[in-house]
Amino acid sequence: MSETKNKRIRDLKAGSTVDSSFIVMEKELKEFITKEGYYLQVKLGDSTGSIWTKCWENAEAVAALFEPGDVVRVKGVVESFRGRLQLIFEPSGIGISTEPYDLAEFLPMTSKDIDFLFDEILRTAESMENDYLKRVVLSFLNDPSFVSSFKKAPAAKIHHHNYIGGLIEHTQSVMEVCETVCKLYPELDRDLLLAGAILHDVGKTAAYEYTFRIDVTEEGGLIDHIVLGYRMVDDKIKGITGFPEELRLRLLHLILSHHRYGKWGSPVKPLFAEAEALCYADMLDAQLREFLQVQKHEAAKGKEGVWSDFSRRLDRFVYLGRDKGKAHHKSKK
Repeated sequence: MSETKNKRIRDLKAGSTVDSSFIVMEKELKEFITKEGYYLQVKLGDSTGSIWTKCWENAEAVAALFEPGDVVRVKGVVESFRGRLQLIFEPSGIGISTEPYDLAEFLPMTSKDIDFLFDEILRTAESMENDYLKRVVLSFLNDPSFVSSFKKAPAAKIHHHNYIGGLIEHTQSVMEVCETVCKLYPELDRDLLLAGAILHDVGKTAAYEYTFRIDVTEEGGLIDHIVLGYRMVDDKIKGITGFPEELRLRLLHLILSHHRYGKWGSPVKPLFAEAEALCYADMLDAQLREFLQVQKHEAAKGKEGVWSDFSRRLDRFVYLGRDKGKAHHKSKK
């Protein structure tokens, strides 16, 4: 097989020639700045990332060949423009792919074992001693429709864990952090905190769609995952006879306050210790994943120097280190 064929986006470098299949995430006709007419700009993706591509000629005719969501075969050359890679192709260099494919090949996905993550969450839920909290958590985890969405959903469109399986990966990490916190602070209500950790982001199963790219649903945009999760959990509680009212209020407060108050989206501040613990566990995992995703992204670009490009998500430059290549090499031994 030619080295040109079936390259993944993470493997592309300036000067690479490409003859590979990608999913069309976005397409747009854009006006030239220095002359009349249009060029075509397309965002292509696979499970390893995405890249902007351009066709300078016959843009309108080429654009009519495919739509977002189509898998296309592209032949072109990778260039570097203003420090970022872009793929340039001729009008004859793109067409609908005729090869059989699995859509999972074209969507970014967690590197972790999703079934293992789910089993860990289920094991923790079954260890709860409070029967009411156990029942409400298991009402989600024993629901095949919810589990199917929970295993696939991303945790965000742009920010942390923004890939297929990101939600369950984030949930399991937050749960593990909270388990550790309970060992350090045995005064905390372990079952309440872990129930909150498992359920805090269930609304994201309805807030995001991920057919050919990760996007926000109408519900997710207009109502937000916090309110969606609050409603979902409260509906499950209503189906459990005798669920104590104060316990209901405490669990719902965990859902509502976990995102930090104000600009981060929570309508209320954490008002008791377990809520504060969940808020910081959620923030810790989200922020650490942001840093690691920036480092991974810069490494994939072959970034030179000790600083990343400015990260709008973190609102800072990230220090990459002088020996990042050596450290990465050692970790592979």
